Amino acid sequence: MNKHIFNLIFFFTFFHFLAQNHSDNTQKLDTVTIATFENKITSGLKKGLAVEIIKSTPVQTAGIESIDDFLNLLSGIDIRSRGSQGVQSDISIRGGNFDQAVILLNGIKVNDPQTGHHNLDLPVDISMIDHIEILYGASGQNYGINAYSGAINIVTKNPGKTQAQSGLKIGQFGYLKTDFDLAHQFGKISVYNGFTYQRSTGYLTKDSINNTDFYNIKDFIQIRYNHSKFPVDFQAGYHQKDFGANSFYTSKYPWQYEKTQGYFANLSTGSGKKIRWKVNLFYKLHFDEFQLFRESIYHYQNGFYIHNQDTAQYAPGIYYPGHNFHKTRQAGGQFQARTTSKYGKTYFNLVIRNEHILSNKLGKPLDTPVAINDRDAFTKTDQRTYLETHLNQSKNRGRFEAGAGINLMYEKNFNWQINGSGYISYRHPHWIHYINAGTSTRLPTFTDLYYEGPSNIGNPDLKPETAVTYEAGTKFFIKQTHISANIFIRQSKNTIDWVKTNPADKWQPQNLTDLQTFGVEFSASHRFKSGIFKSIRFSYAYLNMNKDIAQNFISKYVLDYLKHKANLSVLHRFFFDSNLHWTVVYKDRNGQYLDYTDGQYRLYDYKPYWIANLKWSKQIKRIRLGINIENILDVSYNDLSYIKMPGRWIIFEINYKIK
Repeated sequence: MNKHIFNLIFFFTFFHFLAQNHSDNTQKLDTVTIATFENKITSGLKKGLAVEIIKSTPVQTAGIESIDDFLNLLSGIDIRSRGSQGVQSDISIRGGNFDQAVILLNGIKVNDPQTGHHNLDLPVDISMIDHIEILYGASGQNYGINAYSGAINIVTKNPGKTQAQSGLKIGQFGYLKTDFDLAHQFGKISVYNGFTYQRSTGYLTKDSINNTDFYNIKDFIQIRYNHSKFPVDFQAGYHQKDFGANSFYTSKYPWQYEKTQGYFANLSTGSGKKIRWKVNLFYKLHFDEFQLFRESIYHYQNGFYIHNQDTAQYAPGIYYPGHNFHKTRQAGGQFQARTTSKYGKTYFNLVIRNEHILSNKLGKPLDTPVAINDRDAFTKTDQRTYLETHLNQSKNRGRFEAGAGINLMYEKNFNWQINGSGYISYRHPHWIHYINAGTSTRLPTFTDLYYEGPSNIGNPDLKPETAVTYEAGTKFFIKQTHISANIFIRQSKNTIDWVKTNPADKWQPQNLTDLQTFGVEFSASHRFKSGIFKSIRFSYAYLNMNKDIAQNFISKYVLDYLKHKANLSVLHRFFFDSNLHWTVVYKDRNGQYLDYTDGQYRLYDYKPYWIANLKWSKQIKRIRLGINIENILDVSYNDLSYIKMPGRWIIFEINYKIK
């Protein structure tokens, strides 16, 4: 019943909003902004690091259906999807793997300690977002442990800005999406609520197995009490997702299925003038049920999972024992302070976080099992508590700015971890040049340490992976034109990757001795004031990795990086005062993948591909109409291993904005 509480709040708020008397005599209170300085990449970081802040406004014309699609248009980010419409994707920055980027929701770290496969399992939808901030490169001194290759901060809409809208999308493959969005003020209280429902019957309609259906609900609420001295901000979210995981983790068993469910809450307050401070209390709960043999197909009978004459065998005489269940909990507190003096800007952050897991696959044996249902129980557990503190200092002197920071982390199993960084930037009226260097650390996930399955085995002896990143870049901006370019080198030690020597072996995570990454990134954009074109944006990224290991091995993640990625986005006017938005993405991936064909595993090279999307949109007063055509040329491609991605997909949209 808990998941319906947010819906009740939404509808109560919605009808209350409609009942308000919005006459000209209504007095609007000034919005009191809570101390949200940690929610933004500060100006100092903008000068000293590669940073992008992307507003969600272009999303309305770009045909973007999910946060994954949004991020996929950026050159330095690699989205490796296992299905459609953001059902599950791995995200990496600058060639790092899916566990090496920090994901934040309104400044609160939400990475999943079970596995990075769930890092984008969030209670917010693209319709609820105001903007997304991307910080490229080692970010340990700013965001602590696991900010190995960068950080992504997802910022939701402002509850203090009165607005309301609803949308409906329908399309091929039984696609349906509805979303409701509302923000309103009740005296000193501001409320925002966003809700989405999404489903599809699956896109592999011509295949013998169409195990790509999904069902998705997201609900997010933010309540802000605008007190003049101590404003209080409360955020909470719920999400549920059930999806056919068609060959997600091994092509040998195509009837995989997964269910995830999660809760998120954060309570904060802050104040101060000369010294601004803020306190956060946060909580995140995540449930994951993975079925190697989908139970709606393989029915449980007398201790076996049976489909026709197939008794769900791993191998002759070895039968499927049952599903994987995981329950992870994160809880903690955070204190932040910032001040400005003659010595520059000083920022301090102190965090304590506990990560706990109950599982029937991951962890150490429980003394007493905890029942899940009539036939399954949690039999294993583990937890870790770590304390982190950050201290950053920056100082302006004429056109120059310099900054440095340090992060200390202690956890009893991994002892002390120390990271730091420094930068120097030079600012001209139309240019910023910068150089920086920083270190970062990533702890193994519970999956890295413990997971065992028919084709995988964990490694409890893993060490944290570390990296040093060096970068130089420049940014040019004049009126409507923005150009940026940078070059970076990352030297990694004890890099964690799932590897095997022979195709028949099991995957096991290992600490690779050394790994060097070299990258170049370029982007340019221009907005037109008149004429047929409205905007154009182009970006390109090049990566190359070298490993200092004489032994040859098959890499599952680390060496399957995007060697080349190019993006082109063009928005222009069309007939009847409408718009056309074209997006083209080119990807050329390094590495190989294993596919199970003809009764055995074989190695295949990744093939480069182009994907073109088109969105037509028309605004009629408060109504926006749209037609989105994904993958216009119906290209057959795969982002991650052997998993087939959708071909051409047509979606119709109508959106109504109340205010």
